[in-house]
Amino acid sequence: MRAIINPLASCGPWTEPEARVTSCAAAEAARREISQWPGYAVTPVRSLDAIARESNLGQLLLKDESGRFGQGSFKSLGGAYAAELALRQTNAPSPATLCCATEGNHGRSVALAANRLGCCAVIYMSEHALDYKAEAIEALGARVIRIAGTYDDAVRSAQAAAQAQGWVLVADTSDEADQTVQRVMQGYGVMALELLDHFAGREFPTHVFLQGGVGGLAAGVIGPLSEALGEKRPRFIIVEPESAACLLESATRFAPSRVGGELSTQMRLLAVGEASPAAWPVLQQRADAFIAIEDDPAVRAAARLNRAEGGRAALDVGISGAAGLAGVIESSRCAAVAKLLGL
Repeated sequence: MRAIINPLASCGPWTEPEARVTSCAAAEAARREISQWPGYAVTPVRSLDAIARESNLGQLLLKDESGRFGQGSFKSLGGAYAAELALRQTNAPSPATLCCATEGNHGRSVALAANRLGCCAVIYMSEHALDYKAEAIEALGARVIRIAGTYDDAVRSAQAAAQAQGWVLVADTSDEADQTVQRVMQGYGVMALELLDHFAGREFPTHVFLQGGVGGLAAGVIGPLSEALGEKRPRFIIVEPESAACLLESATRFAPSRVGGELSTQMRLLAVGEASPAAWPVLQQRADAFIAIEDDPAVRAAARLNRAEGGRAALDVGISGAAGLAGVIESSRCAAVAKLLGL
């Protein structure tokens, strides 16, 4: 495990560059929209008491996104929200075709929007993306195109195809301040608002551990929480696979960066080599630490969550979805890291 502290992390006022990415107001706009969709419900916060005791923590809680719109995904909100708004504003021929790249979850969210709105979707996936994720996307009526290489290669393929075919691109990463990418992050902000409501009148948790990837989900959740809680905000820790720690690399270089190689990891949905410049204005200011872990802790964490324990029912969490919990457990086991993070 590697862990670094971000020396630029701030509890100060929300800044204009960050507000252009996301904000409480933008997340509220997303919630007004998403709460009207069929099947919307606030997802539960589950207590992991046994793991908390073993980790010498006062309390350990999990925001369980597995039931969101029946998608079994921690990214059901952002892509679908951005897709819907993009379709309203597009001049593409009818019926429009939505397009994106994914390792599984973002594309499923975009395909869900296409299915609900009665349009087409073409989803680009790397050759190594999980088969069951591709099948779930196809079950929603979308077309999946596999490409050689990594997720980052799929991103470039989707961009090129959308431009050539006149499709509506719903990307979750961009080299510039793209409105659709920002709306993806703002959709994730609904999770932050639900957490603020859950803890209203009570002390908010001291730490929040989040999956990495390109950084959009993390920025989308961190943004509204930082703005709303100000100096009382929790410490935010980003967890990534050791083989695909592009956000940790970015924090080391103080700029959105990339890592090379095959990005081989069992945390397939986090197998990303290039950090999102669109998300970085939030992460560079508010992420307190970055952790890179090996696969085994995430595999064990997922297995632990997916069996009943101490009165808690078995959950349905994938290896990528268990990355945050794995980061907590590994950090608590290492005295130096626990001290570094203030656990």
